[in-house]
Amino acid sequence: MRSTRVIAASGLTIAALGLSTGAAFAKPVATTSPKLSGPGGAVTVTVTCDTGKAGRIAASSQGFRSGTVWLYRTHKHGKTYRGTARVASQLSGGPNHLGRYSNWGVNGNCPDGKQWMTSFRTDAKLPKGKVRTGAGGAGEDSNTTEIVAGAAVLATAAIGGTYFLRRRQNNQS
Repeated sequence: MRSTRVIAASGLTIAALGLSTGAAFAKPVATTSPKLSGPGGAVTVTVTCDTGKAGRIAASSQGFRSGTVWLYRTHKHGKTYRGTARVASQLSGGPNHLGRYSNWGVNGNCPDGKQWMTSFRTDAKLPKGKVRTGAGGAGEDSNTTEIVAGAAVLATAAIGGTYFLRRRQNNQS
């Protein structure tokens, strides 16, 4: 009976040590949001580390305007760090050099020295910078001629549709 207790206690001790060492070797979890951004857009980086001893950690990427941004701890005693970076307007030779889509790595170290890595994509065709809304969501690259031409097409369609509806109603009478 005593040997059964010793074996059970030994098994529980080994299991507890196995769980604690498994957590000690866990990799940090890092994500970016959104996964697809345009030049001049914003990307939020979130990292969860095993320890949260530092108030901030650095995140580096060649796709960031400044190259490196600080991720700040989200709660006083938390293990999650978050920060927002601006995507560079011209990325290593410009979008024409890289093609439409480009992948960018983001990396850094947790306070305990463990390395983490995540990534995001850029789309050179997404609007650059702020999008002006209220006038149909026209981007900065839209010119007045394109907007007037679009309005003319819509007006012509509305007038034509009204004409044909009235004509059909007169034929039915």
